[in-house]
Order: sequence, then structure tokens, then C-alpha cells
Amino acid sequence: MDDILVQSLVAFVADVFFAVLLKSPRRSLFQIGLTGAVGWFIYLLSVPYVDKVVATLFASLTIALLSQYFARVLKTPATVYFLPAFIPLVPGEGVYRAVFAFIESDYSSATVHLNGALLISGAIAVAIFLVDSLISLKLRLNFIKFNKKED
Repeated sequence: MDDILVQSLVAFVADVFFAVLLKSPRRSLFQIGLTGAVGWFIYLLSVPYVDKVVATLFASLTIALLSQYFARVLKTPATVYFLPAFIPLVPGEGVYRAVFAFIESDYSSATVHLNGALLISGAIAVAIFLVDSLISLKLRLNFIKFNKKED
């Protein structure tokens, strides 16, 4: 458990530094770090029990939800929070191994690594899409409900 907490703290720091590189608003840096750290924490808790892709999906859903929450509370775009927060989850190692295997003419290994990287990237994209769609739907339903009361 200590290792998970240390890794989450490192993810917090990495996300804050990446947010600084992206010139994110200073008042959002703590929330950006928190979003990334919580996402990485969820990922680390999930990995022993489920596949990496599913663990990435759980972590990505958490990051997307927190990003939307902080975006509403601090009145900033959600991308300010989720772009840096996804950095620990991005499958850079898988892409590197795939390219290296292609260079070494090990096409079967390259395909496996590339497939894994694409699945993880897809899990991140699905989580962002799902959360954004559900929040948009909820806002639309609230708008309709509010307008019906006035009639």
C-alpha cells in the first residue's frame, strides 16, 4: 500500500509539472495534480484484479469525472484538468516497444505491443466520451425539466 501511495504522489507531482508546461492556470494546479493522482491510484488498485485495459478504463472514468467536476466548480474547461491528468496512463511504453520490434523485424511482437497500446488509448477515449455524453445528457434533461416548470 505504501508503494501505491508513493506512486500516486509521484503522479501528482508529474501532473503538476506537465500542467505547468501546458501553461495551465495556476489556481488549477492542485486540482490537476489531485485528478491525476486519484486516477493513477485507481489504476494501481485495479491492475491486480483486472486487465490493464479495464484498469485504464476505470482510472480514465475517474479522471474524466473529476475533470468535469473541477471544471464546473472552478469555471475552467475540462481539458485543463484531464489533459495533464492522463499522462501517467498514456501507453508510451507499448508504442515504444512496438516501434522497436518493427525496427528489429519482430512483427508478431510489434503487433502485440501496438494492439495493447491501441486498446489502452481506446479505453481512455471511451471514458472521456462516456462521461462527457452523460453529463451533457444530464444538463439537457435538467434544462428541459426546468423549462417545463415555467410553462
